[in-house]
Amino acid sequence: MTDITITAPASGIAEGPLTFPGTPPVTDRRGAFAGELARAHSELEQARAHIAEREREIERLRTEQITDGSDPRLIDFWDKAGRIADHADFCQEYDRLAEAMNGTPRHRDWEVEAEVTVTVRVTYSTSATTEEDADDNAREGIDFDDVLAAYRDNGHESFDVSIISTERV
Repeated sequence: MTDITITAPASGIAEGPLTFPGTPPVTDRRGAFAGELARAHSELEQARAHIAEREREIERLRTEQITDGSDPRLIDFWDKAGRIADHADFCQEYDRLAEAMNGTPRHRDWEVEAEVTVTVRVTYSTSATTEEDADDNAREGIDFDDVLAAYRDNGHESFDVSIISTERV
């Protein structure tokens, strides 16, 4: 590229920077951004170090020998092995192996028979001459429908569960 130099007679034109009225002077602001650039470079290096650390951890998890059956990397293995054992009737062998290796036991279907005693407060209205007669009338007159209606209206106060038997289905 060729520089064009114009030489003018010294009649009113002076040498120096060219400025236009109403425009701010151009200043060099690169020094003000140097700190911001250094901070961005520091964050980038921290991110790269974090990525390298994660990659080392991933490599360790890929290559490290699994010594415990409860290792989370074996969840899919135990799930599939349990389904295969159910399908091929190897349930007893699977259960023995899972227990010996601290693996995930299979979920089984169970049928549980229980006796449940529910305490419900029932209000019974009756006519009697004595308190004892009223109590006797209530004992004889309260039926299942009265208990069920009281339960629906008021809920229950407590209940007890006694297991009678448990069998695998």
